[in-house]
Amino acid sequence: MATTSLESIPQLTHHTTLHCPTTGTRTWSSAPHLSSRAPLLATATSDRSVNIWDMRSWRLLSTIAGGHKRSIRCVGWKDYGEKRKKRRKDVDMEDGEDEPRGDPVILASGSFDANCGLWVWNQDKGLQQGRQKQREGGSESASTRPGAVPGAFDDDDDMDQEQDFTNTAQEEEEDEEDWHFSTLLTGPDSEIKDLAFSPPHYGANLLATCSRDKSVWVWEEVEPEEWETVAVLGEHAGDVKCVTWLAGARTSRREISSRLRRRRTKDEGDTGPETGDDDDEVILGSRELLASGSYDDTIRLHHDDESEGDWITIAVLTGHDGTVWDVRFESYVNLASYPTETTVEEVIVDWAPRLISCSDDLTVKVWTRKLSEKETDEKKMRIEEIRRGQRTTNTTDADGDAAVAPPTGFSGRIPSTIRPPTSTEKWIEEATLPAVHVRSIYAVDWSAKTGLAVSCGGDGVLAVYKEVTADSAQKDTDVVMDGTNGQDDEGDIKKLPTEWKVVAIVEAAHDEYEVNHVCWAPKRDGKRREELGAGASLDDDDDQEEYIVSTGDDGQVKVWKLPEDLFKELRSDT
Repeated sequence: MATTSLESIPQLTHHTTLHCPTTGTRTWSSAPHLSSRAPLLATATSDRSVNIWDMRSWRLLSTIAGGHKRSIRCVGWKDYGEKRKKRRKDVDMEDGEDEPRGDPVILASGSFDANCGLWVWNQDKGLQQGRQKQREGGSESASTRPGAVPGAFDDDDDMDQEQDFTNTAQEEEEDEEDWHFSTLLTGPDSEIKDLAFSPPHYGANLLATCSRDKSVWVWEEVEPEEWETVAVLGEHAGDVKCVTWLAGARTSRREISSRLRRRRTKDEGDTGPETGDDDDEVILGSRELLASGSYDDTIRLHHDDESEGDWITIAVLTGHDGTVWDVRFESYVNLASYPTETTVEEVIVDWAPRLISCSDDLTVKVWTRKLSEKETDEKKMRIEEIRRGQRTTNTTDADGDAAVAPPTGFSGRIPSTIRPPTSTEKWIEEATLPAVHVRSIYAVDWSAKTGLAVSCGGDGVLAVYKEVTADSAQKDTDVVMDGTNGQDDEGDIKKLPTEWKVVAIVEAAHDEYEVNHVCWAPKRDGKRREELGAGASLDDDDDQEEYIVSTGDDGQVKVWKLPEDLFKELRSDT
């Protein structure tokens, strides 16, 4: 495949650089906390520590050390989901009572020492600091807001100042630490390559790790800070490089309706009302499914089979000609392939998350599940029922309760458009993205806000891709036609052909060094885009935007912004 010319592609804008406090240190990967109540970014380093950055000010909050004997390869946050915020006047509190705390902030670290460590934020220290500031007449800070991360500093906080709020000459060393080492998970025989916590709406709190010993371990939290091994999967024939869970897409009928209406307005000038404008959050396409990528060039999908009483492999994806370095499931309902006349309920029934992967073979691929004949007939029947006015969707609200009665045989807690009837599935390659990289592609991430994909590799390049309806794309060398999307003949929705195009790029992102990892991170610094102007509403605040975070061999973490024109285009699409 010919490499795409990079000359005419818009450039990513450098926002800031986070410098590792230890010189000569390699940084392996970074992970943003997805909750707005914990604006934190964690970075794994080769000096056996994890750096914690405040994403509002991009300053170093703390460095976690002492839990591992060798370099830390990967990090991940336990996700409790974004909870609805209550105004202070709505919370009944007795005089002198502390404000309610949010869920504990828990970080996992995987190391070359073959162990996985779990760390918990020391909330008491942060609350102590916040109460002292209030006694001194200071304004309410992030340390004292309900549910906010205690100890997370505002821009005017003095991070270097140390005070003894207990009037005690000396405190226990553990009480002085921002983080305490909670649990050490042992078992794998060699270095931990990747780890991932399960989504908050799963039926159990799970943690997956993968290792150079060709294994994938699944752990379950049976009690707070108490984890047990529930599965060891050893089907891969080589190092397992990555793991990820299928979370589905968090959305609402109103959001899908608005986006469909905007598409019709663009194409047909239609501004008529759309049905199904319920604003309650739903989770589409989620089921307990774990994906792993390996040195053996394959991707495997695993789940807990109740009939077998064990975790099993239900699909093997072959198509890469080199090591699979990273995999991610789709968490954004992309409407590019849907005709403009598609209804909200039809999208909810039809949409299913895809998988994206990157490899040593210099390709980024998108995979989709091929429905069986029985599943195809079932989907057709449900779409026909919708068109007859029968509301038979299978969704849940954000708390896991059934929004509507699901059809027989479907899960009410974890929604899935089509429930696989057997223990095997067929996944097919749907598209190969435009060729950009000339060396191994180490990481890929799929935005849950915009559907954009980003990749990085040993050539120092960061590339951003967008999927669009084929008719609206420019027919030039940076476009790869994807033909039909693999589902055109299934169901009554005739899908439109789509294509992927490179929409932003940066070369030598970390100078001459390799880029080990890249991810999307929610914007938390609250600065508005200049072009929005003073009259912009709260909905225009670019807190809804995302940054791109790259982590490199140079020991630096760099933060990037999308080109302005692309940002404006996304605002009109999403």
